[in-house]
Order: sequence, then C-alpha cells, then structure tokens
Amino acid sequence: MAQSDAVSILPESVSIEGGGRRKGFLTHAVRFARKRKLGAFGVLVVLFVLAIAIVSPLIQRYDDNRQFQSRNPNFQTSTSSGGASILEQLQQGKSEKEIAEFNIDRFEAPSGRHWLGTDQFGRDIYARVIVGARLAVLIGVGASAIAVVAGLFIGVISGYFGGAVDLLVQRFVDGLQAFPALVLLLLIVQVMEEPPLWLTIAGLGFLGWATSVRIVRSAVLSIAQQPYIEAAKSFGASSLRIMMQHIVPNVVAPLIIVFSISIGVYILAEASLSFLGFGPADKTTWGKMVNAGRNAVDLHPWEALFSGLAITVTVLGFNLAGDAIRDELDPRLRGR
Repeated sequence: MAQSDAVSILPESVSIEGGGRRKGFLTHAVRFARKRKLGAFGVLVVLFVLAIAIVSPLIQRYDDNRQFQSRNPNFQTSTSSGGASILEQLQQGKSEKEIAEFNIDRFEAPSGRHWLGTDQFGRDIYARVIVGARLAVLIGVGASAIAVVAGLFIGVISGYFGGAVDLLVQRFVDGLQAFPALVLLLLIVQVMEEPPLWLTIAGLGFLGWATSVRIVRSAVLSIAQQPYIEAAKSFGASSLRIMMQHIVPNVVAPLIIVFSISIGVYILAEASLSFLGFGPADKTTWGKMVNAGRNAVDLHPWEALFSGLAITVTVLGFNLAGDAIRDELDPRLRGR
C-alpha cells in the first residue's frame, strides 16, 4: 500500500514542481516586461526576426532570384496575318518592350501577387527581404560567436598570466584597433574577388574579437585577485583547471551581453559592406537591396524602403534586447 501511494503521489509532485517552474518563468517574464518595456519590445523583435529566419523557406513564397514576366497583349506573332515584322515595328519607332512577346514585371507596386512589389529585374521584394533576414541572422550570430569565443580564449590567457604575455597580447590588440574598422574589413574581403559567405562572417568576427578580449581581460584581472583563486593555487590546482572551473564561469555574464549587443552591430556592418558592393557573392542581402533600390527611389521607393526598414528594426531590436539583458545581469543596474 505504501508503495502504491508513493507511486501515485510521485507524478503529482513532479507536475506541481513543473507547474511551479512554468509559473515562476511567466511571473519573471511579466515583471521584466513591466519594468523594461523597451527591452521587452526588443526581445519580441528579436524573436520575430529569428522565427522568420528559421521558417524563411516556408514563407518566402517565391524564389528570391525568380524573374516574373507577363505576356505582351500587343505582340504580333506573324506578319502573314497582317502584322508588321519586328524590323518594321522598330522602324516605326516602337520600343523593344512594346514588340517583345514577354515583358519583365519590373518596378511593380505592392499587390496581392507581390506583397512588397518587384525590383528592376522583376524579382519579388518580399521574397528577397525574407531571404535577407536569414542571411542577416546567420552573419550576425556567426560573427558575434567568433568574436566572443576568440575573445574569451585570448582574454582569459592574457589576464590570468599577465606579464609579458599580457603585454604582447594587448599591444597587438592596440594595433588592431588603431586601423579603421571599415578599411580593415575591405582589405580582408578583397583577398578574394567574390568573397564567399564564410569569409564575410570570419572578417567581421576578426574585427570584433579585440573588444571581447578587453572586456574579458578586465574581468579576469578582478577575479584573479579573489581569495578562492589563491586557495585553489594553494591546493595545487593547475592553471588550466583554475581558468576552466573558476574564471571562465565568472566571465560568462559579460560575454552574454557582448554577444547579444554585437549581433546588431555585425548586421549593420554587413549591410554597409554589401551596400558598397563587397558583400557575400551571389547572396541576397539587405545592404544590396538598399543599394539597388536607391537608384530608383523616386520612381519606385519600395525596395529601398522595405530593406532599409528591415535593417533598422532588426538592429534596434537586438540593441534594445542587449541593453535589457545587460541591466538584468548587472547587479548595479538591476534596480534602476
């Protein structure tokens, strides 16, 4: 009887515990949304953009490079039926668009068929914006991950060992930060005539790791003076063990902040690079769309408008979310 009671009580206790965890999470989320309204808005924007990037193949409707065409109603198929030949029509002053059998649906306004219109090549702007979201998230998250991981590895070594190692690393960081970021990035991507996607991500991550090194190093210098680090050394713990078990867990919080804020920075940097014509080759990016749309902004503002709006909202969302995460993780800012 006791065993049956225990078995019957166990699922209830587990369900109550799970319900308590869910209730605690919801309570914390509601409190966060009330206290940091801008941060909550940023988190919603980030989740929305991430969701679009994940399910983009399902919601983009068309291929992003598909050229839409429509049949010309004035096309004359044969001269035997009374129609003029192509040469005669050109001599009559008609344009190639008027005498072609199919015309490209370029510069169409938003409609039921093309929700955001078409560009100068007849491609669906909505499909290109959705595909650009996937590339933006991939580039932003990938470059930020490279910068944070490299900064963590090098910053911990520099701050823990100090001396000549710290001096050498920090002078290299100073030299890297002395170069203008955009100029250095252009030099990196010019290694190849048509830079692939991985090179753009690696180049952006290479530019950002110096900032991560500085942040990690400053945290390690403070942590290395704590009594528990001296106690671990006195018990004979190796340097690797101390760094992995005592130092790295204590610098994760600032790295989370750097990671979240840097994603928006890298998305904007890639858009600037693509706007200048040095973005990933054969990829649809928001920066390329802004550059293509600005040439016809008076005639057809939709491409530049929607791609620029996507960049603005995405970068704003990541920045607001990063600021809110920083305030939540920093005890000095948590009460503000």
